[in-house]
Amino acid sequence: MRLTSIFFLLFCWLTDGAFAQGAEQADVQIGLSNETVAITSSFDGADVVVFGTIENGRADLLASKAYDIVITLTGPTGNLVVRRKERKLGIWVNGSAHEFSDVPASYAIATTRRVGDISDAENLKILQIGLNNLNLLPLGEEIAAPEAEPFRESLLRLKKKQGLFSESIGGIEFLTPTLFKATIRVPANVPIGKHEARANLFEAGKFITTRSSQLTVRKQGFEQAAYDLAHSNGLLYGIIAVFIAMATGWLASVIFSKD
Repeated sequence: MRLTSIFFLLFCWLTDGAFAQGAEQADVQIGLSNETVAITSSFDGADVVVFGTIENGRADLLASKAYDIVITLTGPTGNLVVRRKERKLGIWVNGSAHEFSDVPASYAIATTRRVGDISDAENLKILQIGLNNLNLLPLGEEIAAPEAEPFRESLLRLKKKQGLFSESIGGIEFLTPTLFKATIRVPANVPIGKHEARANLFEAGKFITTRSSQLTVRKQGFEQAAYDLAHSNGLLYGIIAVFIAMATGWLASVIFSKD
């Protein structure tokens, strides 16, 4: 917590000079309390604090709270297959499926207020702000077919159940008329890789600008060594895994064998 406070004070000092600039278009700047999240064997999640400042904001609009901020933290993207379970002859089997492209592995959003009150639906859809506005389309399609909608809803529901998709409406706190912060929870099952924190600035419902910062999620220690080996030399990793399994089985048989 002390490191977070120090970071915040430094951030304020670095951006203080921007408040005295002329009547230019409003802008936003952000920084992260930490730019790396290390996953160890005891990792159970982490909090990342996003600090930010509104620059060149009009005094009257700041006083009337006409500026809105939306912060998103988006994980690596990839294709994801969603299958429907169907009951045949009393057995549940995989039925029809849809493969969605460019699905973020994780997505968290924090806002100053309800998403629908920040801007119009077209802007929110273009900027992909809010879970319902994520551009989740079946592979190779520019417009989702009606039959794909139940699969899209299932994708969102499963991601939320896993804790990988989350929304924090009103989760952004203004510390002064221009300085703000939001705490975003990184779940224990967060995917490794590059994650993008992005702040979108709106003025009286109009989108003004956006700024981003990168967060790296990586394994550490033995977990990282095992991960690297599995991806760089799959054959060796498999042989070691089989050997460990055999050794564990043999040791268990020795320990629990009867005389």
